[in-house]
Amino acid sequence: MEKKVVYRIVTIADDEREAVFLGEMHSKGWKLRKVSYSILVATVKYIFEKCQPEQVSYQLDFYPMKKSERASYLQLFKDCGWEHITDFNGFSYFRKLHSGIESDAEFEIYNDATSKLCMINRILKLRLLPILFLLAILTPILFRFLLRSNGFSLWALLVVGLDLFLFLLLLLLVVHISWKLWHKKKELSDL
Repeated sequence: MEKKVVYRIVTIADDEREAVFLGEMHSKGWKLRKVSYSILVATVKYIFEKCQPEQVSYQLDFYPMKKSERASYLQLFKDCGWEHITDFNGFSYFRKLHSGIESDAEFEIYNDATSKLCMINRILKLRLLPILFLLAILTPILFRFLLRSNGFSLWALLVVGLDLFLFLLLLLLVVHISWKLWHKKKELSDL
């Protein structure tokens, strides 16, 4: 079996872009097999296997649940014609052949604004709020550490500089994800 590994930078707000990418890969003869964390910082590792090029709709669903609910959750999607592929970072990955789709509403798992809003609210509540809480705790600690440092050695300067850089990077990422999710939420609320 021939396989292909692709690394991409994606965030929790990129589910639609990710689904389009996966559909394009399948149309080129590479079906998704697995998604996992990468050793490269801020990238996701996709493993594909060679297949016949087909038009396939990929969808992601963010629905963390108890193990006891898992079987009925997957059965619901199976009954609707969606094949479960893998899970990663709270997201479940599904695909469905276009030949098995009878109406436009079947191209998406959530084909109404209310369901899409519920998924975005789950992402905000279970992924973004904990990160914002962590930033709220780390901000005063970082500033207190910066203000207490009287004499700087080269190592202290490097550590503080690295901490500050990582903090700002995390802050920018959270702002970017927040903006995208709130924009999606507003767009869906207006429907």
